[in-house]
Amino acid sequence: MELITILEENIKKRHQRDWYIFLSIEKFLVEENFDWLKLHIDFQSKSLLGKGVLNIGCRTYTILLSYSPFHEHRYDRIYVNDRSISYNKDIHLYRDLSLCLYHPTVDQPIFQKIPLFKMVPWISEWVVFYEQWKKYGIWFGKEIKH
Repeated sequence: MELITILEENIKKRHQRDWYIFLSIEKFLVEENFDWLKLHIDFQSKSLLGKGVLNIGCRTYTILLSYSPFHEHRYDRIYVNDRSISYNKDIHLYRDLSLCLYHPTVDQPIFQKIPLFKMVPWISEWVVFYEQWKKYGIWFGKEIKH
């Protein structure tokens, strides 16, 4: 195993060991900056869970999220609760319909995890790009093809 991979795993293990403190800090940072999201720490899943309504233009979008160091591969699972959205690799969704807001290796700072409060603005950007994609058939946001 490479040294960087080992160090990254150690960060995740530390976040898992101190999960409640880690998630409490994440919760505080989001609540200080975004009043449209309501969050709570779920002890059973050891996750920060949230729900909020995002208003963009004349439309409203219900956002659901889960953030946890116990999730596989990446900490975040962020969803737009809209049954009309289906999987399409061109609109930056994972197969579970969670939003792909960043490239997990290219965009992730070395020896760090992206904090949730930095991801929250990317949700509204994703929605805007999604609406443009529906209209024009092109994803206008920055991307790295998978």
